[in-house]
Amino acid sequence: MGLADRMIRLLWAVGGEDVAERLLAAHWRQLPSDDPLGRALRSRLVKALRAELPGHDAQIREAVLVDELTLLNAAERVRPSRAAVLKIVRALADS
Repeated sequence: MGLADRMIRLLWAVGGEDVAERLLAAHWRQLPSDDPLGRALRSRLVKALRAELPGHDAQIREAVLVDELTLLNAAERVRPSRAAVLKIVRALADS
């Protein structure tokens, strides 16, 4: 799944179509070139979601978890490495 699809799914899961469209339009052109997995973009989008939809913390964390699990390869899904688990924990702590 590509970066655009992942970010659309993340935003849509929490805020629906209107919120997803508005936040992507505002943040998509700020893609950092040194972030191929899109974690920095996701962090900005999560901050924007929190500002737009206060009280949706559980939904936001769940969407971030789903996105992190999407980044795992088939072997890591079966038996995640310590590094993969730490990345997920960090992502959840930041969300």
